[in-house]
Amino acid sequence: MKAKLSFKQSIVAGLLAAGTAAIVNAILFFIFHAAGIITDDIMVQPNMPMTVVPVIISSILPTLIATVVFFLLEKYTANGFKIFTIISVILMVLSFANPFVGIPGIGVAYGIVLNVMHVVVVAALLFFINRAKNTNA
Repeated sequence: MKAKLSFKQSIVAGLLAAGTAAIVNAILFFIFHAAGIITDDIMVQPNMPMTVVPVIISSILPTLIATVVFFLLEKYTANGFKIFTIISVILMVLSFANPFVGIPGIGVAYGIVLNVMHVVVVAALLFFINRAKNTNA
């Protein structure tokens, strides 16, 4: 039986994931903005184009919330990581529709780039939690 992660171990893994996701997504934002895929003519917020700040916030906050959800699943179920992985992948797939539904006038390339950023967040979270679990075993 594998040892369960403590709250501190879960939070450390979540913070590492949040930091990594924020840095990678900020870099992706600047690359795709320079390439003209993310443009300033699409208003994501009322009368404001996409900037790097919402990208960073959207990489950090959901990751930290998900970390707490992971800890609760880990604490109160026998297969916390497995359940968390399933939920994370399902929510990620469902989030793929969000840019196309929630942002008026968005192009396919722009939406795909935002979806790549969703994948970065989930991949970082699962990687660092799995690494913490393997280290703790």
